[in-house]
Formats: sequence, C-alpha cells, structure tokens
Amino acid sequence: MENNFMKKTFAALLFVAAIVLGVSFVGSAHSSVDAKDVHQCIYFFYSKGCHSCVEADNYIKTVEAKYPLLEVVRYEISNKTNYALLIEFYNSRNIGTYRWPVVFIGNEILPGKEEIQSRLEPLLENKTGWVCPSPNASVPPYPGDEQHSEGTPIAVIAGMAFADSMNPCAITVLLLLIAAIGASTAGTWKIGGAYIAGNFVAYLTIGLGLFAFLHQFEMPAYLNKIIGGAAIALAIYTLFSKIPAQSRPVVKKLINKSTTAPLSFLAGAAISAVELPCTGGPYFLALALMTQYDMGSAEVIAYLLFYNLIFVAPLVAVLVLWGRGIAPKIPKSHIRIVSAALLFSVGMIILLI
Repeated sequence: MENNFMKKTFAALLFVAAIVLGVSFVGSAHSSVDAKDVHQCIYFFYSKGCHSCVEADNYIKTVEAKYPLLEVVRYEISNKTNYALLIEFYNSRNIGTYRWPVVFIGNEILPGKEEIQSRLEPLLENKTGWVCPSPNASVPPYPGDEQHSEGTPIAVIAGMAFADSMNPCAITVLLLLIAAIGASTAGTWKIGGAYIAGNFVAYLTIGLGLFAFLHQFEMPAYLNKIIGGAAIALAIYTLFSKIPAQSRPVVKKLINKSTTAPLSFLAGAAISAVELPCTGGPYFLALALMTQYDMGSAEVIAYLLFYNLIFVAPLVAVLVLWGRGIAPKIPKSHIRIVSAALLFSVGMIILLI
C-alpha cells in the first residue's frame, strides 16, 4: 500500500514538473527577443594585483562566449581616471564603501566575485544592460520587459502563506499527533515542537529546491495572470480539500511511531512531503510569483523563512493551547472557508498588479 502511494506521489510530482516545463516553453515561444540576440553592455572594474579580480574576469570571459553581443568594458583602477569613474559610480548610488572587482549593469551593481558569478547571467537573461550603465542617469528596462519588478509584493506572499497555513491537512495531522501523545504536558511540548520543527525544515527545503528549479526557466510575461487565475481556482478546490485517502495509512503509521522528539521531527519532515499534494498549491504559486522579481539569494531565503514561519504559526498556536490544557475544537469547514477566502483575495490582487 505504501509503495503504491509513493509511486503515485512521485508521479504527481513529475506531472507538476511537466506543467512547469510546459509553461516555460510556452513563455519562450512568446518571448519576442532572446537575451543572446540583444546587445548588452557592462562595466567591469578590477585591480591587477587582485586574485578575486582574476577569477571574476575569467568568469566574465565564459559569459562573453555565451552572449556574442555582450560588450564588456574593462577598467583597471590603478589608472587614476578609471578609479575616479569607479568612485563616481559608487557615489551616484549613495554607496560609501568602494569594493572591487565590481560590475555595473543597467542600474544594478554587483560588488565582489560572488555577486558577479551568481547574478550576472540572470540579469543578462532579463535583458538588463541593453544600454551601457551611467553614473548620472537611470537605465530603463528593455522595451517589453517592464514586468520584471524590483521588489516582491510581500503582502501577496504573506497572503499565500496564511492561506497555506489554514489548510486543514497540516492542522488535522498535528491534532492526531497530540492526541496520540496523551495528556503529558511535557511530552506535548517536546514531541509536538519537534514535529513542527520537522515540518518547518522540510517545507523550507522543498521551497528552496522548487524555487531553484523554477528559476531556471524564462516564464511568460503573463505568468501573473496564470498565477492569479490558479489561486482563484485553488480557492474553490480548498473548500473541498482533505488528506488524500491513499496517504492516510502512511500518515497514521508515522504518527504512531513518533514516540520521541527525534522520531517526531523525522515524522514532521516526512509528512510535509506526503502532504504536499494537499498543502502545496499556495506554496507553488508563491514560488512561481517570486521568480518574476529580481532577488538575490539572501532575499530568497528571507522570503521563504518568512513564508514558512507564517505556515507553521497555526500549528504553534494549537500546540500552545493544548500545552496549557485547552483542547482546541477547530471546525474543518471554517478552516477551509478562511483559506479559500484568502486565496481568492490574493488571486484577485495578483490579477490586478
């Protein structure tokens, strides 16, 4: 039975992956101009005696080979004129600490080898730098690509997270776990807390993996409309959602084995993966939305931590109430209504932004 369920879960994940690939190919088909066919320009400031500068320059040379129309203007800063230009660029961006190697592309600054290696190609793919950078004027986005915004709408991400957190699947499993623990307050805090921690860590890890996967593809300009419509459709589905029948024996077995904190942590992590078809809709939509915005690695991690803290907040609330001797009675229908209302609202917002 378990092997059959795992096969079905794996098949479902492959189906989701196929959808993502299909969307990405549709997006590529509708993209009027490939980034490699666009003349782009970057300014690269470096020092001769700098080891990281040499590594950054070697990396940039590999990028030049991929982008035939890329113009790289190199400035060696032992030259006083070049150094003055570097300072002018930094000062125009209100940055008082001068670092090199550094790349200026469009309105973006990539200080240090790591920033250059992690962000240069994604920016080129977004057609950033279609004109050479200037310290005195901002560079407009490439015509037709104005949909790439500078900041992710945090309210929309929070709405997705709250809708996800109110999904009855995760709350139901926690209530079953606490009921299995018994009346011991110490056991409730210890095992219940470990379960929530496992849930948090696994869901965060899944999110990082999915975001990295989605970020490989060029999504269509109208992806926001797809996400908004999908959120509204998901809101309707949420009204009738429940733990899939085929996964219930697996969930029950994991709960029964959660007799210690480490086992409970592992159970929380495993159940996060098992529940993904039930709880993962808003998460997937939030991650797809995040790929539409220019975000560094630290910002991606911060948003996913923010999302997952909201996701586990109701679980923490249930655990606190039970730990204080209050057995919460949560009508599943009410949870579904709240989750559906949040998703519907978020979907409408996304359609409008």
